[in-house]
Amino acid sequence: MIIEPTLTLRHNNAVYSVAFSADANLLASGSLDKAIKIWELPSGKQKFRLEGHREAICTVSFQDGDSTLLSASLDKTLRTWDLAEGKLKATMPGHQTYLTCMAPAPDGATAVSGSHDKNVIVWDVANGRASATLKGHTDFVTCVAFSPDGKHIASAGHDLLIRVWDVESKKQVREIGPHPKRIQSLAFSPDGTILAASEESPTVRLWNFSSGTLERTFENHKGMVKTLEFSPDGVHLASGGSDSLIQIQDASTGQIEQTLKGHRNTIYDIAWSTDGNQLASAAFDRTARVWNL
Repeated sequence: MIIEPTLTLRHNNAVYSVAFSADANLLASGSLDKAIKIWELPSGKQKFRLEGHREAICTVSFQDGDSTLLSASLDKTLRTWDLAEGKLKATMPGHQTYLTCMAPAPDGATAVSGSHDKNVIVWDVANGRASATLKGHTDFVTCVAFSPDGKHIASAGHDLLIRVWDVESKKQVREIGPHPKRIQSLAFSPDGTILAASEESPTVRLWNFSSGTLERTFENHKGMVKTLEFSPDGVHLASGGSDSLIQIQDASTGQIEQTLKGHRNTIYDIAWSTDGNQLASAAFDRTARVWNL
């Protein structure tokens, strides 16, 4: 089944990140144009344009009951924004070069980021400070993820390995892989048993998180897969990449259930609404799009 977008939202340059608020009444999008836009849903009316980052926005996330937005940028900083007034709250510097990825912990109190400096930094979001720097990667870090129970961090990138860190001890506890090509994206299943990873190819690999064994692979794209996200119920896995398509597949079998068609260039990010009824996407074609499923 092919589905077309219900809403198309525009930036002045490539869009790298999207996130729904918990109630799905707002959508945040971050762009290479250095701006974050907050959109009202379902109207698509722009509520805020948040400016202050000096480089592209790579990740956005709603926090604190949707009262705060957390953003990460290639400018080496994380920032928090007051969404009541659309103003900057705090800036968190820490990386030495391009910050490429960020993920909040399930409780929102902590976040983790990765960078071209090969480091993974754990942040105390409330205090606006780095609490730990995790060293071990030998090349660029391009993706990070918290396990759903908040006890582990997974990180990966150009050194082909997924590294798993214990949040309490801040130590690496195992490696998963290696992948044959540089890793682009990580996503945990909601129950934490599966870690999905994509690379610079059409292949998506699903790993057993506890054992580190490969459970299955999918190849439902014609180019590299840049982004992955499980549905809130864990039944579906959405993926997007350089073929401009979003594929929604059965997470157990890999069978394509829906194809979302409308973007005209590489898709960099996708996000599910908490009820699983909507998907948002960000692409190099300067648009964020919303899809009703």
